[in-house]
Amino acid sequence: MSPHNPTGKVFSKEELEVIAEACCRWDCLAITDEVYEHITFDDKKHISLASLPGMQKRTIITSSLSKTFSVTGWRIGWAIAPAFAASAIRNIHVKITDSAPAPFQEAALTALTSPPEYFEGLKKVLTSIGFQIHFKPQGSIFLFAELPKNCLLSDVEYVKELIKEAGVVAVPGCGFFHTKLSMEPLSEASCSYQKRYVRFAFCKSIATLATAAQKLSDLKNATTDEHS
Repeated sequence: MSPHNPTGKVFSKEELEVIAEACCRWDCLAITDEVYEHITFDDKKHISLASLPGMQKRTIITSSLSKTFSVTGWRIGWAIAPAFAASAIRNIHVKITDSAPAPFQEAALTALTSPPEYFEGLKKVLTSIGFQIHFKPQGSIFLFAELPKNCLLSDVEYVKELIKEAGVVAVPGCGFFHTKLSMEPLSEASCSYQKRYVRFAFCKSIATLATAAQKLSDLKNATTDEHS
């Protein structure tokens, strides 16, 4: 996935070339999730793995409107694949969903001309509250932030408190790390590190984001007053 969820990492051409070389060497298919291709920041550019030499016939691209345009309920997506794979995909798709409603297809055409950009404002708000942004998103709709240094709660505990006290929902970061089911045992430090991150999404309207930012700021001020 590039841009990546949850870190927002955009893979460089050099990194993609390593993947392409492995696919060509072993003659295997690559299935890419490019749902965030229109959401990149600064000078970062999305590069499709299929554009690299030898990869057009080895890549199945999947994407959708859901995240970029905040229309998750529409369920409008697509796959771009070599002919032999596209035929199999169509055979499965027609038996599951048939086709997307015509009005949604027309709306999708309009949406694809105007991708939203919400990242910078959310980053400034979280930084001012004390969150540490180690993984500056290069793309996607997510911000992976470390809890403030003075926060003693785990990621799960913090998310629960955030919902209760501020009415703002985030996702615990532990779900994006290795679990106890991993092949290699985790050190105590690694387990602790995994509980220090939460993921915020900014695929909402500017008004909604502004309201959430104000609630986070109010919660910080209330907490500061309690300990002063």
